[in-house]
Amino acid sequence: MKNRGMVLLTALLFIMVTLLMVTSNLVISQLSMKSAQAAQQQLQLEYAALQRHLSELNGLDPTALPPNTITLPACPGVYAAWSDTALQCELLLLETSLRQDKAPIKSRYNSLVLRKKIRLPEVSS
Repeated sequence: MKNRGMVLLTALLFIMVTLLMVTSNLVISQLSMKSAQAAQQQLQLEYAALQRHLSELNGLDPTALPPNTITLPACPGVYAAWSDTALQCELLLLETSLRQDKAPIKSRYNSLVLRKKIRLPEVSS
């Protein structure tokens, strides 16, 4: 009878240890799945923000002045061949940011755009 009790106790301990190992593996796999989903959401948000930023950059109206525009007193040295009176440069800051409500994820893109305008001298008649 003692042997049967010892075998039963050993079997119960083995089952309990196996159950704990299986449970810990399930918890670890759930955590890794959640982290993979969070990474995938971050990548999707980054892609959407980049697409939106590029579409805003390509759709920038040359005649409109965005709020973050700085008129430079002189153009950069690359354009030194032009006369200072004929060329006017503006520096535009274009910002795009997206935020996801479900998780605290935010993606942001910034671009500096140098816009050049040629001012032709007015001919008086």
